[in-house]
Amino acid sequence: MIKRVGILGGSFDPPHKAHVALALSALSQLKLDVLHVVPTGAAWHKTRLLSDAKDRVAMARLAFVESSPVERSSDKIRIDEREIFRSGPSFTIDTIKEIEQLYPSATIYLIIGQDQAQAFSRWKDHALIVQKTQVVIAARDAGLQARSPTGLLPDEPAVLGDAIYLNCPLMPISATEVRASIGLGLDVSQLVPELVLHYIQQQGLYSNNS
Repeated sequence: MIKRVGILGGSFDPPHKAHVALALSALSQLKLDVLHVVPTGAAWHKTRLLSDAKDRVAMARLAFVESSPVERSSDKIRIDEREIFRSGPSFTIDTIKEIEQLYPSATIYLIIGQDQAQAFSRWKDHALIVQKTQVVIAARDAGLQARSPTGLLPDEPAVLGDAIYLNCPLMPISATEVRASIGLGLDVSQLVPELVLHYIQQQGLYSNNS
């Protein structure tokens, strides 16, 4: 029986090595039976136009499933396209409601980054999200990770309630950095999985992005 389900959402434009490290850390530390990796659909909060959904889904599959050896639980990862096919603006609460119907007896862990945690009070139905899930925060730098895992950081909204912290590798990589580097013709082989890099090159993605 599936008892522990993770949700890791993001634009994954492109997915990079820090994303993969986060997914593997979540699987291990939270003892997840399944991890749904959910590429963003029509993101209400994004000010830039995202890459085509089919490309982001393909890259997510390459990054999280095909780049991860089976012994590290890649068989537990599901590339979940529900937000891609959802019409209109896509909200996390809608995804949570749909996934909890798939696993009515499971605890759902919503995995978010530090920047998302700081903006959490602006999320649609944030109080309901806290009721329905265990929020898990992944910090990007050592200063944040060093703080107590039992209490909120000073710059986090109290609406996060009993959020817990994930001890993940410190890999300060951003998709913005990756896109900008590719646009400048720089080597990003240390930032993204090899299969993802090959896909980006084959499809000519981000060559004009900043």
